[in-house]
Amino acid sequence: MISLLFTILVAEIWLWYALVSDLRHRTGALQAVVYIIKSLLSVALVYLVVRIFFYKGEFDDPANAYRMIVSGALGAFIVTAASVYLVIRLVTWLLYKTGKRKRKAHGLAGVIIFCALVALFADSYFRQRLSVKVVHKEIAIKGLDPRLTGMKIVLISDLHLSSWYGHYGRLSRIMKIINDEEPDLLINTGDFITYGWKEYGRCDTILVKAHATDGAFAVDGNHDDGTYHPSFSIRYSRENDDMLNRRISSSGYTLLRDTVVYIIHDSSRVAIAGISTHGHHFDISYGDFEHVLGQVPDSLFSILLLHAPDGWDQVLLQEHVPDLTLSGHTHGMQVGLPVPGGYISPASLIHKYWRGLYKKEDHYLYVTTGLGTMGMALRIFMPPEIAVLSLTGN
Repeated sequence: MISLLFTILVAEIWLWYALVSDLRHRTGALQAVVYIIKSLLSVALVYLVVRIFFYKGEFDDPANAYRMIVSGALGAFIVTAASVYLVIRLVTWLLYKTGKRKRKAHGLAGVIIFCALVALFADSYFRQRLSVKVVHKEIAIKGLDPRLTGMKIVLISDLHLSSWYGHYGRLSRIMKIINDEEPDLLINTGDFITYGWKEYGRCDTILVKAHATDGAFAVDGNHDDGTYHPSFSIRYSRENDDMLNRRISSSGYTLLRDTVVYIIHDSSRVAIAGISTHGHHFDISYGDFEHVLGQVPDSLFSILLLHAPDGWDQVLLQEHVPDLTLSGHTHGMQVGLPVPGGYISPASLIHKYWRGLYKKEDHYLYVTTGLGTMGMALRIFMPPEIAVLSLTGN
């Protein structure tokens, strides 16, 4: 935390210096606009940091958890803007040294890019992170029971409920969108919270509004075990586990913790398995794949709920491999660039499976980019997602 704050402080000082330097010979109106915008951002960041450090209440109170990701968004903007400005200065200096450009030419370019970044980050905070995209995907399953053809599965994940603080009405509208799809199954692959169970608040009264004909099922994400809470202990782990379990249940979900359940859809039996996920990034652990998947008959169409998609490689090594594995976790890093055929995202450098549909032989994995945010209250060209998956025979 200290090193992160130091980085932001250095970036903040450099950004102010660069802006003042470049605006020195610009019009008074432009100076006033840029200085007002930058001052408001600086004051907001200082206010949030002070509130967080001197906060005496419960760390996982929704308001405090929300302040954390808003300060993360402001910090991300400052570091990004300062880094871009530094690159502009270095490039301009090199061009000046080679005699290809006047040294002062970088001034206006830097100010324009700063204003463009303000607009981009503001849009990603106020609009993009709250504008849900519904993705429809048809999945052809080899040997699918004809009675399961057309079965509709709605997949959501990574709600990080405190990230909806102040926007619970939007969350309620998402439940209506789900209901409008008239799903047969509603699947949630975890990370209901970020730090602790108190973030849930009364969101169970919102989540329970979503319905599916054959039921709603969920698994724990790696944030749901409470290990990200700064006061984590064995005692807190038990408390968090118990309280979160109650709230997930009152939200209308059957929580699958290393277990299998069976449902009947149009007289056809379907196995739904859930594997728990624990740990932090780069140190993720899973439940007992062999024990859980060993209970599933090969004759049944099977679905596995697995929060972190990197575990799919372990799934593929099992004697019984589910027909369809559903995951979340990656968020698409909350940053991407739309290109023909999909997105470019730094998530692809970290996760082997990070977004969309993957196939290995006759087995499928679908990874959703999730609904909520963590770390920073931003989604830059990586919208929150509701995945609507329809089954068809191959």
